[in-house]
Amino acid sequence: MKKYILEWFGYLMLSLIYKTNKFEIHGEEHLKKAQKNNTPIMLCVWHGRMLYPIFYVIKNQIKAWAIASPHQDGAIMGNILKKWGIQIIKGSSNKQSDNAIQQMHDIFKKNQQAIIAITNDGPKGPRHQAKIKSLEIAKQYNAQIITITGDSTKKRIFKTWDKFYLPKPFGKIIINIAPVYQQNDDNNLADGVSKYMVHYENMASEKL
Repeated sequence: MKKYILEWFGYLMLSLIYKTNKFEIHGEEHLKKAQKNNTPIMLCVWHGRMLYPIFYVIKNQIKAWAIASPHQDGAIMGNILKKWGIQIIKGSSNKQSDNAIQQMHDIFKKNQQAIIAITNDGPKGPRHQAKIKSLEIAKQYNAQIITITGDSTKKRIFKTWDKFYLPKPFGKIIINIAPVYQQNDDNNLADGVSKYMVHYENMASEKL
């Protein structure tokens, strides 16, 4: 019963935030261009700002998969995402990772238009350090790596490991969509993606 109440409270609270904020979107052409290519997309997100790409996905009714941790907080968030039509892959780097990895393989193998969203530094950090396993899967299937991030004029920043951003109602939300990540042969993939994601996150904040 408690979990059920938390799910509906979270859904209603986030719906209120989503519906009462104005949106300013930058770089949308990058995602549209990527969607026209006949290769899947891995949507990379930092745990602390996951709500911004979530809002963008539901605003545009994008069919996407998201990885949700099986522990309580992740399960609650996963059930909230389901209410918005986002499909869930259960697992994380800490729990049921084999299950999540196998599902990612299956999805990319079967659907060249698939979009899988992953919090690259989740579920427990270190903050802003992308984990390599999911990126290697993207590379194996020639999936395009892209990040969507954001910031908001009204927000609460929690004192958690990820410095979680919770937008407040009646403000403005900035969405920043990056060009598809381009890897150089001499780059470490995880380090390169981490720097790429941080760069476009900082750009989002600069647009406030």
